[in-house]
Amino acid sequence: MLISIIMGASVATAFLGLAGELSFRIAMEMRNYGANILVEPMAAEQGGFLSDADLPKIKTVFWRYNITGFAPYLFGVIDISAGTKREKSVVTGTWFARLLTSEGEDESIQGVKVIAPWWGLSGTWPEAVNEAIIGAALAKRLGVVSGEEVTTTKERRTQIFRVVGIVTTGGYEEEQLFAPLATVQSLLGAPGRISRVLVSALTVPMDDFGRRDPAGMSKEEYEKWYCTAYVTSVAKNVEEVMSGSRAKPIWQIASAEGSLLTKLNRLMILLALLALTAAATAVSTSLMASMTERSPEIALMKAIGADSLQIIIVLLGEILVISSVGGLIGYLCGEQLAGFVSRSVFDASLQPSLWLLPTAVVSAMTVAMAGSIMPLRKALAIEPVQGLKG
Repeated sequence: MLISIIMGASVATAFLGLAGELSFRIAMEMRNYGANILVEPMAAEQGGFLSDADLPKIKTVFWRYNITGFAPYLFGVIDISAGTKREKSVVTGTWFARLLTSEGEDESIQGVKVIAPWWGLSGTWPEAVNEAIIGAALAKRLGVVSGEEVTTTKERRTQIFRVVGIVTTGGYEEEQLFAPLATVQSLLGAPGRISRVLVSALTVPMDDFGRRDPAGMSKEEYEKWYCTAYVTSVAKNVEEVMSGSRAKPIWQIASAEGSLLTKLNRLMILLALLALTAAATAVSTSLMASMTERSPEIALMKAIGADSLQIIIVLLGEILVISSVGGLIGYLCGEQLAGFVSRSVFDASLQPSLWLLPTAVVSAMTVAMAGSIMPLRKALAIEPVQGLKG
């Protein structure tokens, strides 16, 4: 019985401990597949541009610790030439890995390297103001390789870039030239302007409440929505600090992430319940055999005047003591099991979850009590004469 409780409690503790850790780890992994919030200018504001002066404010919002990274973009159509080849293309100014210091916050690295680590880059990231990376498709048409120069022209402004890397993404990025934001702003004659910002944030799965329009909420409902890390509320945070902006979730990513995390949590809880159910079944089987062996003892208790309540207190007291010990040992074993799984899957250590200790002990007691219902009924049905005579 003790072994059954230890096994059930340890497996349940491991799964419950991993549920929160796996949700966080998988959410972090999902951030590697692209941003989940798009910030664009409102049509009637600032001529269709945002101001790069507002960018540091993103790391000062209420949900700033949930924002893992962001990158600004400025797009423009330019003439690009390399050798004898020339064509029109899109130049994109952005941050690649910029050290950002926000007021009252620690320093952080922001840019494409943070929010789009899935980009395939052959070469290095730009560091100088005249360095750039070019999409694979555009590079192939121009016959450009790393180390060569390309000339870009916009109206009467000209900028020569040295290509330091070739980008492969399988998407529209392969048709663009990427260069430092300040240089592209100068080339396009758009100082201090950006076209959009992509933000990557850790969020909780959306539910019916999170999908409601905040405009129709009461004050209490709005506070609850605002203080929950929905992708919509984080987007609202960013929108408030970016002047003339409209922030909206990228639903293809946000919905997939929320669905995956919800299913994962359900799976962990289901596995924990199955482990506890199996333990309760094993406890019931062990107790049934125990009650059969102890039938003379129970019959003697009844013969000398013990009533049903007294018998239940004696037997259930033994069961609760054993289950308490089993729950404690199960918690310790479960912590080790969860740590092993975390190291094997995510190559990361798992912090001990002290809240699981009372959960493991209470679960073990509940399992033991659930498994003892039928054996106790059998014990109460024993007749003293039959039990003593055999």
